[in-house]
Amino acid sequence: MGITWTPAAQGTASAEPTQNAPDQYLLSAPFDRFYRFNASETPGLRPQAEFATVDWYNLFFVCSTNRGPRAFKIAPTIREIVFRDGYRYDIGLEGFSRDGSMHSYLFDLQFLADLAEPGGVVVESVTEAFIRITGNMRIQLLDDGVVVQPPPPPGPPGGDVGAGETVRFLNQTSFGATPETIAQVESVGDFGTWIDQQLDLPVSLTEPYTRQAGNSSNPIHRHDIWWRNVMEQPDQLRQRLAFAWSQIFVVSDIDYVLANSKYGMANFYDMLARSADGNFRGLLEQVTLHPVMGIYLSMVRNEKANPDLNVRPDENYAREILQLFTIGLHELEADGRVRVDGAGRPIATFDQATIEEFAKVFTGWNYDGVRSWTDTNVGIESRVLPMVPNEEFHDPSAKQLLGGQTLPAGQGAYADLTGALDNIFAHPNVGPFVSRLLIQRLVTSNPSPGYVGRVAAVFNNNSTGTRGDLRATVRALLLDDEARNGPQTLPATFGKIKEPIMRLTNLWRALDAQPGPEAVGIYRTQATALYRIAEIVGQAPMRSPSVFNFYLPDNPLVPGSDLAGPETQILSEINVAATNNMLLQAIYGDNSRSVEVRQNMTQIQIEPLVELARDPVALLDWLDLVLCAGQLPPPIRSEIEALVSARPDDDEGRYTRALDALYCIVGAPFHLVQK
Repeated sequence: MGITWTPAAQGTASAEPTQNAPDQYLLSAPFDRFYRFNASETPGLRPQAEFATVDWYNLFFVCSTNRGPRAFKIAPTIREIVFRDGYRYDIGLEGFSRDGSMHSYLFDLQFLADLAEPGGVVVESVTEAFIRITGNMRIQLLDDGVVVQPPPPPGPPGGDVGAGETVRFLNQTSFGATPETIAQVESVGDFGTWIDQQLDLPVSLTEPYTRQAGNSSNPIHRHDIWWRNVMEQPDQLRQRLAFAWSQIFVVSDIDYVLANSKYGMANFYDMLARSADGNFRGLLEQVTLHPVMGIYLSMVRNEKANPDLNVRPDENYAREILQLFTIGLHELEADGRVRVDGAGRPIATFDQATIEEFAKVFTGWNYDGVRSWTDTNVGIESRVLPMVPNEEFHDPSAKQLLGGQTLPAGQGAYADLTGALDNIFAHPNVGPFVSRLLIQRLVTSNPSPGYVGRVAAVFNNNSTGTRGDLRATVRALLLDDEARNGPQTLPATFGKIKEPIMRLTNLWRALDAQPGPEAVGIYRTQATALYRIAEIVGQAPMRSPSVFNFYLPDNPLVPGSDLAGPETQILSEINVAATNNMLLQAIYGDNSRSVEVRQNMTQIQIEPLVELARDPVALLDWLDLVLCAGQLPPPIRSEIEALVSARPDDDEGRYTRALDALYCIVGAPFHLVQK
């Protein structure tokens, strides 16, 4: 057994077997610094670790449990286990270690996991540890099966053409390919089967952690768990779909009330994640009755008309459910093309009178759990529970809906609402309108009419007569010939600009980025906290500036272009420069070897690339595959290869090769495009 320690900050460390106990290792360091090791374990062992130390130290270690990863901080002055957040616990040693003697402490990790969370079971022993020392520490891992070593260098997952297509598929269905997910998809051998397996996985939620970690007004925790889920959790397709739906059914915690309703915001996102493979009609009703949407588009406490008080029904939700969520402004052909009248003019789907009729439908809904219509004591749970009807404030009159349908008078708030949603859901625009929005978020900004039409046909009928089957729709969308062969058949128009968030998650996931030891499980970049990453890249989860999302679906690729490029709406000079600066810092400053690494920042694991950089061709092969799906333009590749090959073939030179090659790819304009 061997232990390799990597400095996580400036300084040097050594780990050598002690003379009397070859299976023990003594770590010595001249400075007060953090050091780390990575471990992989043999399954089935009872995980124990013994740590002995002289002088002051702090130890952080992470193990995997049936509840997810759990981190423990061990410090001499703490007396008992202390909960810090949903990921980290502090635990005491019942004493001090500053008396000059070597104190030894034995930790049964299974006992700690169960003590922290009754029922917690360790499924993998120490997976990572960070140790801060000023003196010496002796480490002994007691399980003979435990092997502690640096992670092996990643190799191309095999099958050049197949692997490239697998990465391209993962770019459409996840937050970035990793060597593990490439191998997983290829082992399944069929994209359709992988889609079903993904949608059958348990849903990774945000609300439990958000509640556990802080109060409902703290903006940080909802974003922390969102990033952890998209970085670590296996249900990648469901998380990618939830993110796409959050840009269609838009709510934003830039809104003042929602800024203080973090449990509600997390609950809304989890609703989208849970319903990603459900039925669109059911999802539409959940969205409509969610109090977060009620707050954002002012449906909650929307009142029937009262001329004496100059009250009219609020039209906000009525307008946006039609314009943005379901049918759009103009009638569509089955393949998504805009229908025109005899004079060549688009045909409107609704007018102001239609909005006013739907506004009457959406009256009389209040928070659940409040004492009265105007009660100001709106508790936390009232921001999570579906809204409930109050007939006193609902308009009981007949309503004229789409297609000439009439809702009869006097049937009550819920009957009116379900009738109106059925009326919208049945509109022929819904299939092509929703299909195009999903295609744009996942695959390409300019789908052909045939592509939209094929996906919309499945939305309209999943082959068993069911309309709105989202699992069938997603399968059709991702497995369509245009999705799979677009770069070959439509090279000039196929693809999309990568969302800014995706540029960062692609890099982090490919390079196995890990939170720094002082971040204790929380992903961070140079933004003060990741909820403020919009200040750098123009985008953060559910923080769009308006109900129109971060960008419009028909925003031109460049001014005057007939091609759509939604994401270019936030591709300003400032955002591009700030994003590239962020990526530069992530690569050169916050990698696992950098002498300037910041201990509270996310760190990419650079050592595997340094090892791979012995062979510049192999290095470029791997980066081209995982970051570019094998589509790195040959002239660019030749330039990068020449640059890399000019670096010395020693350790420092290989380190520079890895960093330069990595940044030349992710900082280049072509990396902005997902094909």
